[in-house]
Amino acid sequence: MRRKNVFVPLRTAVMTMMMMVTTLAVAQGNATDDGDNWMRRLPDNTYVAAVSIPGSHDTATGEGFGEDGSMGEEYARCQDLSIAEQWKVGVRAFDLRPAAFEGYLNCNHGMIPTVKRFDDVLYQIRDLLIEHPSEFVVIHMLHADDGDQTDDYNKQILSLLHSAELKDYLVNFKKDLKVSEVRGKMLILSRDMYAATPVGGFFSNWTGSADWNYMTRPTIIGTGTNTSKVYVQDYSETYKEGDLDIKINAMKRLLNYGATHKNKSKASIVWYFNFASAYSKVISLFGFEISTSDGYRDNATHTHAAMLDYLSTTNYFGPTGVVLMDYAGVDQSGDYNTRGRELVKAIIAHNFTYLDDVVAGVHAPAGDEPEVEAYYSTDGTRLATPQHHAVNIVHYSDGSTRKILY
Repeated sequence: MRRKNVFVPLRTAVMTMMMMVTTLAVAQGNATDDGDNWMRRLPDNTYVAAVSIPGSHDTATGEGFGEDGSMGEEYARCQDLSIAEQWKVGVRAFDLRPAAFEGYLNCNHGMIPTVKRFDDVLYQIRDLLIEHPSEFVVIHMLHADDGDQTDDYNKQILSLLHSAELKDYLVNFKKDLKVSEVRGKMLILSRDMYAATPVGGFFSNWTGSADWNYMTRPTIIGTGTNTSKVYVQDYSETYKEGDLDIKINAMKRLLNYGATHKNKSKASIVWYFNFASAYSKVISLFGFEISTSDGYRDNATHTHAAMLDYLSTTNYFGPTGVVLMDYAGVDQSGDYNTRGRELVKAIIAHNFTYLDDVVAGVHAPAGDEPEVEAYYSTDGTRLATPQHHAVNIVHYSDGSTRKILY
């Protein structure tokens, strides 16, 4: 995100798929039309990191911008569906951007407020989870500080997340979190450190780069020693020549890694956040290039089509991770063929192309390979997780050790 631009978003084949979905519907029931409860078909022992989860970018913009919302409609809308409607079609990851107002937090897109209070959104999601206890929600949270009207954001966030109304519906992050542990709950992952200890988790080293070396650096920090690698694709500006190709290639590279990375133990688990959202059209205002709502729509026509094509290939078996998209759940927005409903359904259906074969989303070790007990650097320092792009000494449960390049 370019801070000088107050309106820039906050930081900022088909036949094969139809055949696949039809086969799944016959074999296991039609999950794609069961948006309210599709997660009930996920095995309880599946690692959450191994689930493919459709999500919406700047979720609350689908609720509208109030009486003076023309600016929001022109520059900040990223969704056409309300949160309730997004839930109904199967969206289970929500991108929420709270800003501090007097006495409450509001869901904003940068400086532009939506009509939704942040607490009301969390209460709404809580109530949906009570009604649908098989489901869970992942929330990507980012402080929309350019929309703040007061300076007590951290205090308000902590008060809300520790409140009696919510505390029983929130879960803390850990790398090997399983579906059984999050059913009926929300996992809130914040890009801002509002306290020393998170409620849920904190992202660290977030990036908007399409360079693989940067995309693989972020981590999620939970409570205590709970941390995990998270690979991120959040390249958000696609309006210059060649940028859409850069975006799509980075998006596909992350998908491909998820398909080929083999988890042989919980220590090797990687989480994924893959943003289909970006803006490919801008207008010039006050000397700045400013994103537009049609820019999000236009980008969606390209990135959604690319992801649908990728998911429809017969050799793609692996988690997409959390996919945050614009115009989730709608195939047509204005004059644009966004295919957002099609993509949500495809991501949901995709889970059941690999979770039946890869138990719990973790590949079984070859033969009788022992479990990993510990990782060490080459100088003998014990590591919480293996060092990326480095030689690690891996100690196994049978007493053996190996040097492995991660």
